[in-house]
Amino acid sequence: MSLKTAFRSLAVFAMTTAPVAWAESASSTNSAQEVRLACPAGTVQKGRKVSKVDGIFCVKVASRKEGEAQLHGPYMDFHSNGQKQSEGQYSDGARSGLWTFWDANGVKTGETEFQGGNYHGKRVEYFPNGKQRLVEQFANGKRNGLVQEFSEDGKLVRQAQYRDDQQVAAK
Repeated sequence: MSLKTAFRSLAVFAMTTAPVAWAESASSTNSAQEVRLACPAGTVQKGRKVSKVDGIFCVKVASRKEGEAQLHGPYMDFHSNGQKQSEGQYSDGARSGLWTFWDANGVKTGETEFQGGNYHGKRVEYFPNGKQRLVEQFANGKRNGLVQEFSEDGKLVRQAQYRDDQQVAAK
C-alpha cells in the first residue's frame, strides 16, 4: 500500500469516527523529510523532521501544569532508519482511536484501538507476510470477547473467550 493510499484510508477513518487531524505529508523512508500535522485548535506541533530521537506530535498550548506539555492530536514516531514506527492520536494526554505499528523495514506489525489510554476495541498483531497472528478484543484495558491466534499460513491455531481479562472458555 502506498503512503498516499494509507493516508487516504486514515482520512476516511477519521471522517467516519471522530474529528481527527492527520499528517499532510510524510515519507516513512526519508529521515530528512519534514512532516506537517493538522493539529487541532488550541494545539501546536512539536517536531518537524523525521527522527528517532523525538516523535512528531501536537500539544495543548495551555496545559494543566506550567511546563507540562499535554499530548493532544496526531502523533508519529520513527525507527532510527527513518521508517515510521507508530502513528495514532492522543486525546487529553491519553492514546485514543486507532494506532498502527510498523517494524524497521516498514512492515505493519499491529493495529490497536485505544480509549483513555487503554486498549479498547480490537487489537491485531501481524506476521511479516501480512497475515493476522493474533486478534483480541478489549474493553477498558481488559480482554473481553474472542481471542484468536493464527499460524503464519492463516489457519486458526487457538481460540479463547475472555470476560474481564479472565479466560472463560477455550477451543
